[in-house]
Amino acid sequence: MLAPSTNKLLGAIAALAVLPLLGLYGLLIYISMPSATGGMEPTVATVCYVAFTALIGAMIVVALNFSSQLNRQAKGQITTP
Repeated sequence: MLAPSTNKLLGAIAALAVLPLLGLYGLLIYISMPSATGGMEPTVATVCYVAFTALIGAMIVVALNFSSQLNRQAKGQITTP
């Protein structure tokens, strides 16, 4: 079991891990946009949008759930799934 201050710190870091994920999501969406001079076909781009949204969304949910669990443990509210 970690100290409450360590749990708070790790919980904040896990919550802040969402920001790079959002930046990566924006970059991947920008790269996969179809354009007049090249890029992907619109159908393939749509498939990429759905896949990127599902993958990055799942990673964000995991990071936020992990962060909330660490913050609950810091308060002494240890719960098991």
